Amino acid sequence: MGEIRSSFEIAMEKADRLGKMNREELESRKWNEEGKRIAASFLAGKVERLQDRLQDIPGNAIRYTLDGATECLLRNVVLPRDKDQWQTIERALKGLVELKGSMARQVVPRIEELLRGYEQTVDSYMKQFKAQVQAQAGMEGYGAGQSAGEGRGLDLNSVAAMQQEWSRISSEIAEQFDKQLTPLKEYLK
Repeated sequence: MGEIRSSFEIAMEKADRLGKMNREELESRKWNEEGKRIAASFLAGKVERLQDRLQDIPGNAIRYTLDGATECLLRNVVLPRDKDQWQTIERALKGLVELKGSMARQVVPRIEELLRGYEQTVDSYMKQFKAQVQAQAGMEGYGAGQSAGEGRGLDLNSVAAMQQEWSRISSEIAEQFDKQLTPLKEYLK
């Protein structure tokens, strides 16, 4: 059985590892973090073009900075759980095209198509699921001696079961699409 460590112990281990890093490792980490900050400000709309911020990076640090920026942008390319996420996703994809050029121009349309396919699939399954639930609720009400239109309402147990079933279905859909999205994102690293 593994030992349980406190957050203080974990933090001390990290500090110890940092203390053992050589100068080059510290520099690479510093510039990687800078790249993440630049990408975050790009995603927030505080920076219009990534290239404008990357011009000031020293030549020996640009690789690390680009790695950090790419990592941050890729972290924001996710399966859209709601419509509000699209703005960030599209901005991240735009940033990747700016950083990676033609390589990203080839892959980004495939990613966008995949993400839209995910949305359509979830919407389709949601409609089917709602129709099944409504049909089932109508049948239950009818079987209880009421007409199909009356319905006595769903009890809390059946609502919880339906929520659990939808969660299972949506997780399976997300897993299938994540399997397709992951290699596309890996290609852009």
